[in-house]
Formats: sequence, structure tokens, C-alpha cells
Amino acid sequence: MATEMKVAAKVLGIVVILAISTALWIWRIQTIKRMQRKARIMLNLNDRFWLNQHISFYKKLTPRDKIIFEDRIGLFLAEITITEVAKDAPQKSTCLYVAASAVISFWGLPYWNYGELSEVLVYPDNFNEDNTIDHKGVIAGKVHHGGLMDNTMVLSLSSLKRGFLLLDASNVGIHEFAHMLDKADESVDGIPAFIQGEERLIWAALVERELKRKVKQSKFNAYGLTSEEEFFAVLMEAYRENPRRIEKRYPELFAILEGHLK
Repeated sequence: MATEMKVAAKVLGIVVILAISTALWIWRIQTIKRMQRKARIMLNLNDRFWLNQHISFYKKLTPRDKIIFEDRIGLFLAEITITEVAKDAPQKSTCLYVAASAVISFWGLPYWNYGELSEVLVYPDNFNEDNTIDHKGVIAGKVHHGGLMDNTMVLSLSSLKRGFLLLDASNVGIHEFAHMLDKADESVDGIPAFIQGEERLIWAALVERELKRKVKQSKFNAYGLTSEEEFFAVLMEAYRENPRRIEKRYPELFAILEGHLK
């Protein structure tokens, strides 16, 4: 009996050791993958100079916040593929424009998870619904909800650049990443995931009131009045580029955004 107990104890010891070894091996593999996935691309002096020259939002940040901004850009560039159509590799400036759009849109949140997004496809100019380019192209950017391109964003480079050149509260990069904020809770309804509880009801009521107004009576961009989700995306463009304008025109909506994004 004693011999059997010793054998059983020995077998149990081996099983425990194997289980621990397996768990450690799995943890090591997951850690390596996580480190590889989170490996940030370090920006150099030229990149920081470029950001200061072309991204007004970055230029206004404190030195400490600039470091955070650069770090998040490096993380975005390490995780998301940017494909510039008709080029073997994307221009560095194109990558920085796209990444800056993402970082600005999610700025102030304790997370910057872009969901299932894996690629940003950049066309040289505006495009059509079927993603072809001609002189009649009117689409500057879009994201998909479901389907084969669910993890892809499409942007027009000319419109993307214009959005950062002209600080007119219109920025297609911020607009499309605002849709990603909306999409984060798997519901594209114009209410981002960071708005919860009773605030969701208040937000929905305020937006509904604005959508019911006639375009001429509204102070809002006409495109933003086409649906709840477009309202939010257009609002985010203006909030990021000219927050005082939103504070003056929509103080209740501004207060909710400030409570989460400042």
C-alpha cells in the first residue's frame, strides 16, 4: 500500500510539474506575441519636426503630452497596416497623417483600441462607392460595419491632407476614426461606447432634437444631419479642431464630450 501511495505521489508530482511547465510555456509565448504586437515604432527628430509643422493638435500639446502622442503614433504604426494605392510602400507623411487622425480621435480616453481595424487603404484622391477613382469621385473616406472589409478603412489622401491644412472643423481622418469610436461597442448608432448609462439617453435626446430641425435652422454641418452616426462623426471633427465652437453652439453635448475626452 505504501509503495502504491509513493508511486501515485510521484505520478502526481510529475503531472503538476508538466502542468506548470505547460502554463509557463503558454504564458511565455503569449507574452512574446503581446510584446511583438505592442512594439512601438520610435519616432525620430524629423518625425517630431514634421508633426509640429503639420498637425496643429500636436503643436498645441504640452511637452509631456507630446511624448504620449508620439508613443501612441508609434503603437498605431506598429499594429495597423497603411497601404498607399499605386505605391510599393506608403510615404512617411501619409502614415503620420493617418496615425495622427487616430490618436487625436481617441485622445483623452484611457484606451486606444481600434477594434478589428487592421488596414487603412489610402487613395490619392476621392473615390466612388466601388472604390474606383475618376473625376466624379465624391467619397473622401469610409469604414465598414460587417462584410469582407470590416477591418479596413479607406481614405482619400488629398482630403486627409486638406483636413489638417484647413482648420475649418472638417477633417476626414478624424471623421472616420470617430466612426471607429462609435463602432467600438458593436453598434453603429451615433453613441460611442464611452457614453454609458443615463448619459446615453440624454445624448440620444439631444441628437434627435437636432436631427428634427430643418437644415436652415440648424447650426450643424448638413451632412451631419443625415443620421445619428454621421452627426457624431461630424461633431467630433469640430470638437477636435475647434472645441470652443462646439461649446458655444452645443453646450450640453460639449459637456458630455469634455467629461470623457478632455
